[in-house]
Amino acid sequence: MTDPLLKRGSVRTTVGVQVDTLSVSLLVNSDVTVNGIPLAKFAINGGFDGARLELDRSFSSAWTERACGSLNLFTGRVSEVVVTGTEVQLTVKSDLELLNIQMPRNIYQAQCLHTVYDPGCGLVAANFTVTANTTANSTASLINCNLTQSAAYFELGTVTFTTGQNAGVTRSVKTYTTGAIVPSYPLPYAPATGDHFTVKPGCDGRQVTCNAKFSNTANIRFYPYIPTPETTF
Repeated sequence: MTDPLLKRGSVRTTVGVQVDTLSVSLLVNSDVTVNGIPLAKFAINGGFDGARLELDRSFSSAWTERACGSLNLFTGRVSEVVVTGTEVQLTVKSDLELLNIQMPRNIYQAQCLHTVYDPGCGLVAANFTVTANTTANSTASLINCNLTQSAAYFELGTVTFTTGQNAGVTRSVKTYTTGAIVPSYPLPYAPATGDHFTVKPGCDGRQVTCNAKFSNTANIRFYPYIPTPETTF
């Protein structure tokens, strides 16, 4: 990766439990890449999701000398990424944000508490991933393809292009009808006929979906028979 030019906001020290925020901007140009992927595309594809940032102040007698010590000014995780034509803007929140997690972690709800393909779900994503290619008249907002699965099968899943101008780009599947995918966010380029991609189905957490699509009801964790708050007896 070529080191990008960057600028940052100020940091502050406060007394008490308060989430601090630091803004960092990475300037985008054609020479800045991550594993061969342009920095802007890397950020759009979620490359900075969950990334950690540490800001230290080093002390030395001269720039050419080894630092004799350092002082930590800020440590946190990337919470928001905004990509513009000239820079990637990162919003980093301090670790005190973890105190905002709602407890208890697990609650009674009608939908499954697992996320599809996570360890609790137990499904292996590779076993459900399908390879396909685009067909004519595809656009950045509509992927016509040779998939034959029934309508809604891939909804809430993800599609990743492996060839063409969109190679490496991943999008969530907003809607799916047989032979057509609508991504949740437009692709950078309209796919050319014959571009290859992989797609895997998502899950809405319902028992009928878990059974019909994945045959995985043995691992489902939900409480479908709990009355809603509006139920009266």
